[in-house]
Amino acid sequence: MIKLYGYDTINTLKVLMFLSETGLDYEFEPINIRAGEQHSAEFRAINPAGKVPVIWDGDMHHTESNSILLSLAHKTGWGLMEDPSLQEQLIAWLFYQASTQGPYFGQIEYWSRLAKAPNSDALVQYKATASRSIEYLNEQLNSKKYICGDTYSIADIALFPWLRIHKHLGLSIEHAENLSRWCDCILERPATQNSLTFFNDIPSQK
Repeated sequence: MIKLYGYDTINTLKVLMFLSETGLDYEFEPINIRAGEQHSAEFRAINPAGKVPVIWDGDMHHTESNSILLSLAHKTGWGLMEDPSLQEQLIAWLFYQASTQGPYFGQIEYWSRLAKAPNSDALVQYKATASRSIEYLNEQLNSKKYICGDTYSIADIALFPWLRIHKHLGLSIEHAENLSRWCDCILERPATQNSLTFFNDIPSQK
């Protein structure tokens, strides 16, 4: 059985969505990042970087959410693309999410809600770059149901959680019709709803 170490984080939600889509059995181990449990010696022995999520798949611990998605997809055969060229696109989207979308949106979260000393210039800058990311994704979804075509994949799972909370971040997708449709489509999936129900209950589990 898979063991998932996580908390109520964007990256933990990605893994929960995959597990719900595939119906894989898993055990959830909450690591309360607000209490600093990710820095404990016990958890650092699992992931020296002190980050969640981490999974144990019976053979080894896997870290970094998009790498976890890719590893699970290869093990199960779910969430990948059959066409090699589309699979290359999928990999590129995983890198884009980790290197561009995630950092842009994460910096908005930091400067608007977490930073001890506000920095309005930084917030304006990152909102502008995140808005450009929204425009780019909207363009890429023109005439496509999902980010790599007609098939729902781990690339969609990777990109969705930050966009789900765009209003919380002070961002708008009102005029990004393709992206809005895509978000609604993913949100309506039973596996997404199941994941969010579990995800929203995480803080009370420990």
